[in-house]
Amino acid sequence: MIAVSKRRGWAVPVLVLLLALLVSVIALGGVARGATTTTQAAPTTTIISTAGGVLPATTGTTVQTQTTSRAATGSLAAAPSLSAPAAILIDVGSGRVIYSHNANVRRQIASTTKIMTCIVAIESLHLDKVVTASKRAEATNESQLGMKAGQQFTVEQLLYALMVKSANDAGVALAEASAGTVEAFVEKMNDKAAALGLKNTHFTNPHGLDTTGYKAGYSSARDLATLAQYAMKNEEFRKVVGTVDWSITMPGDTKVQTFRNHNEILGAVSWVTGVKTGYTSKAGFCLVGSGTSKGVSLISVILGEKTQAPCWADSKALLQYGFSQYQTVKLAAEGVPTAEMVLPYRLDEKLELVTDKAVEATVFKGDQTKSQVTVDPHLVLPVRAGQVYGKVEYTVGGRSVATVNLVAARSVDKVTLGLKVAYFWHRLTKWVGG
Repeated sequence: MIAVSKRRGWAVPVLVLLLALLVSVIALGGVARGATTTTQAAPTTTIISTAGGVLPATTGTTVQTQTTSRAATGSLAAAPSLSAPAAILIDVGSGRVIYSHNANVRRQIASTTKIMTCIVAIESLHLDKVVTASKRAEATNESQLGMKAGQQFTVEQLLYALMVKSANDAGVALAEASAGTVEAFVEKMNDKAAALGLKNTHFTNPHGLDTTGYKAGYSSARDLATLAQYAMKNEEFRKVVGTVDWSITMPGDTKVQTFRNHNEILGAVSWVTGVKTGYTSKAGFCLVGSGTSKGVSLISVILGEKTQAPCWADSKALLQYGFSQYQTVKLAAEGVPTAEMVLPYRLDEKLELVTDKAVEATVFKGDQTKSQVTVDPHLVLPVRAGQVYGKVEYTVGGRSVATVNLVAARSVDKVTLGLKVAYFWHRLTKWVGG
């Protein structure tokens, strides 16, 4: 009791002295009444609101985060009955295998070989490079553009001939332009296969022919899916394999020739985006297909069909089945209070942060969707409504599927000298008063 009475005996003079010093410091610092302050606020506690309640985040200058999760609901549809001896279906974004049947079995793959030819050529040649056809290119049989030795084409023309017309002679011309010889180019193809981890793949030529005079290569449904997944990341590749009709005027001719893509479901089905067909009597009918719907991209591989019609039907059915396994989930509405920030020099006053838009994502049924709230603790007054101070990122299996900004729900005026004095006076009186 004695200690308390002594303390309060000198409390008022101390307060007056401290207040005088405070006003002097603020004045000397150049902060005039009504001026805008750019002084960073002292570390404050950032409060993050989640479905589980309001939780305090760690104070300091680092970004604050809080993670929650939810599961997508819905039952999985039954897989289609396919006639193909080997098939696979994968999600391009995540690599998830949705369907698999004999996917690791090594098989001859016919012209789907050209997927590797195309992407290696794109990565090693300029599109406007002029290529002169060789006698070897002219002599390449089966599906052809009909080039003659000495004729010149751009790399871009040869790529479309390769993937739309499925021209074997274009494959040879690209190989020679890229590596000097077909054999050297095949080495590049196999090096790329090794780099992509294609363990059941070996190429022997740039076109996939397995008839007399050609040694057949091989791959598997899984490896072709992985290859297509990689190739579809390339914008030029996507553009080429997504082309339904392509036209060219051959050198020395005035007639325009138009070729239709061998992939019959490309153009016939709105969401189909590629990729490549193939056929030889030994490989059967093959199709590496791709499609995109509601933000989900899938790749299907069908190998070894006995006739053509089931190849198209199985590919389409497999892609449709894949899309049916996803559902659109509403992750956040617009204007949802998500976080709060303590305002500098404001007594017990907080700034509410809200989502700036509604956000949804299409996710695989049963997947856990995690949300991570990130708030920047650096707050400088004044604040205008709608100013961004954080974000919520939604992920599935570590892969980002959506992001929404966290913005100030209201405007807050600049700090004035009066507000600072009132703030520090409150702090001092509270400290002295015990």
